[in-house]
Amino acid sequence: MKKRRRLTKLLITTLLFGAFLVVALCASWAVARSSASASNGLACSVKPSCSTGEVAVFRTSSTSNAHAGTPGGSSYGNVVCCGGVDGLGTSCSGVYDTVLSLSGADNAHVAYDAGYSTEVCLSAGAMQAVQCSYEPSCHYLYACLSTISGTTNAHVADCDGSDDYATKVCCYAGDPIPVGGVAELPNVSGPSNNYAPLAAALMAGTLVLTAGAWYARRRWGR
Repeated sequence: MKKRRRLTKLLITTLLFGAFLVVALCASWAVARSSASASNGLACSVKPSCSTGEVAVFRTSSTSNAHAGTPGGSSYGNVVCCGGVDGLGTSCSGVYDTVLSLSGADNAHVAYDAGYSTEVCLSAGAMQAVQCSYEPSCHYLYACLSTISGTTNAHVADCDGSDDYATKVCCYAGDPIPVGGVAELPNVSGPSNNYAPLAAALMAGTLVLTAGAWYARRRWGR
């Protein structure tokens, strides 16, 4: 009887430890994922004028099938405005990345292969990071600034899901992402690729529980 009580206590302790391990690891993953997600507050939209705290990245002649222009060189009535990040700017120097290159300051086609000499950029503070990429869908840390019809000699449209082009202009601005930096973020839609740590936590907990159950069965079987 004493042997069974000891084994019961051992099994319960093992199960509780395994449950605690799973909860702790999952909580750690959730905090890490929340912190990474919150590190990018960049938000962009197309509207007639930018609000306080936003920067004008470029102008477009329409929200679909449009030509583009620079904020200062064009009078187009639609502006790609971005905000939500301290120190955000449109300088093409320092910490920055090129959003698009334009064939001119007004009535322009666009490219993302650096084929044109007029660039529109996003910039950030010295301790921050900026990166733009061109994908079928934007990673959840990236904001969509525009959609474009091709690599070069392209038209632009907004990102509202109506009359969009297949290629999205996706940009990140904010705190550098640890372990590899922003450049190593996968450019895919949604947070699904960030479930690996959670899977590892669940696997570790399962192994602990399985080992505890195996040990208890072995002892009970004697």
